[in-house]
Amino acid sequence: MRIGALVPARMGSKRLPGKNAVDLGGVPLVCRTLDVLLASGVFADVTVSTESRELADLVRQRYPAGDVRILMRPDALAGDDAPLAQVADHYVENRPGLHWAGLFMPTFPFRRTERLHEAAAAIHTGYALRVQAVRPEQHWDRDYFFPVAGGVAPVFAGFPNLLRFSSTSYMLWRRETPQTHAMRLGYRLGEREYRLDVTLPETVDIDTAADLALAEKILAGARYRQTAVTTHVVGPWFVQTPAGADPEAFLAWLGPEALADPTAPPLLLQKPAPPLFTARLVSDLPELHFLNPDAQAHTWSPRYIATANTAHCLPVYQHSPCWRVIPRTAPDHETPRPVDRSGLGRPIAAEDCLVPASRVRFAADMEREAFYRGAYVLEE
Repeated sequence: MRIGALVPARMGSKRLPGKNAVDLGGVPLVCRTLDVLLASGVFADVTVSTESRELADLVRQRYPAGDVRILMRPDALAGDDAPLAQVADHYVENRPGLHWAGLFMPTFPFRRTERLHEAAAAIHTGYALRVQAVRPEQHWDRDYFFPVAGGVAPVFAGFPNLLRFSSTSYMLWRRETPQTHAMRLGYRLGEREYRLDVTLPETVDIDTAADLALAEKILAGARYRQTAVTTHVVGPWFVQTPAGADPEAFLAWLGPEALADPTAPPLLLQKPAPPLFTARLVSDLPELHFLNPDAQAHTWSPRYIATANTAHCLPVYQHSPCWRVIPRTAPDHETPRPVDRSGLGRPIAAEDCLVPASRVRFAADMEREAFYRGAYVLEE
């Protein structure tokens, strides 16, 4: 089974200029990815796809042509909005002897050779059509909201779904069946897909100067993990905070008006972590669970779908997983009933399930407070 590795490495990044060649611990990012791919011994071909002669020269100075090949992109695939799927197709078309292809963005510096060995073993069973990295986090779909006039509305409707999140740190597919082709053949989302459970550092994606600073600390030995959450009982509320944080200070920051109605707790919203567009619904037809077309566009905006460029994502918010106020009054107990799927996919007006702005707070406004702690911890 011949497996190829594609490393897409443009030099046109806007948020962190030249990020694919930026230095991390004395090694350019693109070379960190190439080093782990070569060390794994898994790949019959390792290719860097780029539009930049500068980056091509950098790669050639460090690796002989027998180890790493360079595929220069045509002009149509050289711009910011070049669809990543077309870049992958260009690679596969130029490597006719491959049975499988993997896409490895050079901005993930903490891949592991043992994870690549696991992926290769899954491929060689002959069962899988895809191998996909899955992050450690999981959240309910009802925790996501998008902005509308007068407040926010939930992204999803219908019965609740638990979300897992994919990561492009590891992504491989059988040559004939990238995901869109597999679905045309009748395979459901996630069917015949081997999921690699990865650690949090493996999901670090360097796209900004802040991401680079985080990676430098991890490389220096800092431990990066999810924040542990503690639940406190305070009056009529369960108050969830990061372990060690002061729940009374949190409630004081929210203010008495936000806590006046025990049946309508405040929502503390944050930028989704992980991003919602990486979510994988436990459902055959995830598009049927969106509240309406506007909600779907905020998750999978047409321009993002076309380009896979996260700069084109529309704003979405997540109810913070570690800062919450939950009423202690239990809802009426209901015996589980058969799932009714008949209403799925029917648009619901945002105003019919509006959460008014008066109930909404934003974690970004709380970050200046002494008691604040984020959803992730870096222990140096």
